[in-house]
Order: sequence, then C-alpha cells, then structure tokens
Amino acid sequence: MSDLRLLVVPGGTSPASVAMAHASLHKLVELYEEHQADPSHPAPRTVVVIRDPAQVPPSSLRAAVTTPREAFPPELYPELADRIDDPNLFDGIDLVLASSGSSGEPQLVGLSIEALLASVKASHSALGDPGRWILALASHHIAGAQVLMRAAATEISPQIVDCTHGFNPQDLLPAIAGATSDPELPGYLSLVPTQLATCLDAGAEVLEAMAKLHTILIGGSRLDPTLRARAEEAGLHIVESFGMTETCGGCVYDGVPLPGVLVRTLEWDGATRVAIAGPVLLTRYLAQDTPFHDELGTRWFISGDTGMIDAGGRLKVMGRADDVIISGGLNIPPIRVDDALKNVSGVKDAWSVGLDDEKWGQVLSCLVVPEAQTSFPPSPDFVEHWGHKIREEVANQIGRPQAPRRVIFVPEIPQLSSGKVNRLAARALAESLTGSDSEWRR
Repeated sequence: MSDLRLLVVPGGTSPASVAMAHASLHKLVELYEEHQADPSHPAPRTVVVIRDPAQVPPSSLRAAVTTPREAFPPELYPELADRIDDPNLFDGIDLVLASSGSSGEPQLVGLSIEALLASVKASHSALGDPGRWILALASHHIAGAQVLMRAAATEISPQIVDCTHGFNPQDLLPAIAGATSDPELPGYLSLVPTQLATCLDAGAEVLEAMAKLHTILIGGSRLDPTLRARAEEAGLHIVESFGMTETCGGCVYDGVPLPGVLVRTLEWDGATRVAIAGPVLLTRYLAQDTPFHDELGTRWFISGDTGMIDAGGRLKVMGRADDVIISGGLNIPPIRVDDALKNVSGVKDAWSVGLDDEKWGQVLSCLVVPEAQTSFPPSPDFVEHWGHKIREEVANQIGRPQAPRRVIFVPEIPQLSSGKVNRLAARALAESLTGSDSEWRR
C-alpha cells in the first residue's frame, strides 16, 4: 500500500467543509481522467473518506493526506482492526462513506469512481441535462456527496446552503437565484421530505422561487403522497428518488430505474427484497460481508427494503424488511399505516412500529406528532379523544386489523442528520412511553 494515500475530509454543509469535500471529489475525477488518457500515469492511488465535520476539522487537502491505519484507528474502528493492513482492502474503491445507520450501525461503504460517474451520467440523462445543483444536504451522506460529484464531473460549480445550525427555507433564496441565473443551465435542488415539508409552510416567496427550478429531487426517505400533492399544487416539479449509499444514491426515479440500472425482487431471508444491479453498485463493504447475489453473470445487491414491481414495471417500495409488523399472525407493512395516519386531519407526522406483546406477538403502535398540541404529556381528555379518532380513521382507510392499538403522542420523531427516521431511537422512545400519560391504548 506504499502508493496508496487517503484524504480524510469533512462533510456537512458549511462553506469551508464543502470546499474541501468538493475539491477532493474533483481530484478523484481529475485522476480518473488522467488515468483514462494514460493508464501508466504515475499518480498515487487516492481514496477519499468524507466524514461528519464534527470528526474532521476543515484544513487543506495537503493536511488531509493520511494512511489507512491513521484514517481508521483500531480503537475507533475495531471492525477493521484485522483488515486495515490488507494491501487489497481498497482495491476498486475511490470513495468511502458511512451508510445512514437508520436501523443499526452504519456500514463503511466503498464506492468506485466509475460507479459514481455512472450515477452522475444516469441521473442527468433521466432529468434532462446537466445543470447547476444546490447543496442543502450534508455532504458526508451520499445524497449530498453526489450533488458535489455532479458538480465536479460537469465543471459546474454548485450553490451552497449552510445548514450547519438547521435548515431555513429562506436561506434557499440566494442559492436558487444563483442556480437559475443562466437560462442555458437547468437548476436542480436535492432535499429530504422533512425539508420539503418545511418549505411548503414557509410562504409564497420561497415557493415562487422553488417553482423556477427545473427539478427538486426528493430522497433519503419515502415521500408521503399527500406532501407530494401539496408541492405539485404549489407549482414545484418533484421527482422522488429511491436508492442508498450502496447504489451511489438515488438509482430509481419515480419508480423507474435510471438508465443502465436493473431492479427486481428476490425472496431473501423470508422477505421479498428489492435487488439492484448495474454500474452504480458499491464495490463492497469495508468491514462486513456484502449482500451480493450473483446470477447468470449479473451481480445483484440485496437491499434491506421490501417491494414489488407493478404491472407498468415501476418499483413500489413497501418499507424495510426488518420493519414489517407481525401482529396476531398478520403481516402489516408500516408504510401503509403511516400513509393512513398522515391522512388524518390534525396529524402532523407519524411513524409505526411493532412493540412486543404477550397476546399479539407484536402490537401495532404509532408515534404521532399532533399539529395543535404544544405541551407534553397531553391531557387525558386529549389522549382519549385523539387516540380513538386516529384508530377509527385509520380503520376506515385500510381496515381495522391494520389500525393502531397504541397511539403515543410525542413532540417530534427522532431523526438522523440525513433526514431519515432514526428507527432505533424512535423504537426506544415508543418503548419508554409505553404505559405513560402520552399513550392511548385500545
């Protein structure tokens, strides 16, 4: 590994950190192009590691150069302790990002520059043309990193929205003005659903500006159909993206795989999993076995999501395989319950989980953020009225067997910095409030 160098740089959205992350990705593109032009090019092998800025202060690319053992010290990365000196550990890997870890420990995902560029090309092909992207997502997560990769690959500088201290829709205005200033270049914005919801409540000025963008790409977690309808009624052009760190970000747009991407479902560990193939796949996990399935010369990545392909060939994601609730022998997909909950007037946000129960095996329980309630725990009258109302309205939409037996009222649902629900924290919250004054029980 004598000719291998690692660049460990901060992510986030602050201008200083983004400058380093962008420069490091630009360096990967530059080295790739040089090697394509001259395979004997003497430049050392370079691997970029983008991390949470709390772990890596911004400095310079020169100061960011380090060795694998310094980048992944055994005391912080014990899962790599036996592998870090393997000379082949980083073969075929140019970028290392941690997965979201929404349902467990994050994985260290190794991606090749070829996969990253294939994703960039496919994304722009599906959307229309390369354009100017706005970064409002942390660049140490794949969606934000790919905004910077698209900018590096096309030599079109991005617009940066600093969300270090939280996301404010008003901060989008100068970035949108910059992204839409050239009539020859389409303006693009990538958001998670919670950011979109905040924008829709921000007033006419923000919405009028957002309507000037060519496309607003929504990913990171499932987009609620009601939220999408509100956005489209406001004149916003929305595209829902499905993907993960392991597929270089979104690889299915509005249910349709990007050019070159193949999607199918496979029975795996007792669930109908979404499987993905194509040039956008990760090289491998650094520390764990990678869930690949090789069949007839095609390598499939087995995701943690369940889903189905409809008659029109569109992918419909049903949720995480480990989130399916089995109550009284009935398999309940939580996404269906969540959609019904969010259709109840007065419910601002909701998340469903199966909690252990002696009688039912698991009992369908829901964290609910009410629109009007400001004090917690709520009054007994509030809990009784709204708990009963929510169960009845969900039952009317999807049937009583899939209506919640427990409703737990909370001020907010725990989230990761990527905008996804922190499933472990949300489950722990639901368990901690079982039997409390915040819980309604059937």
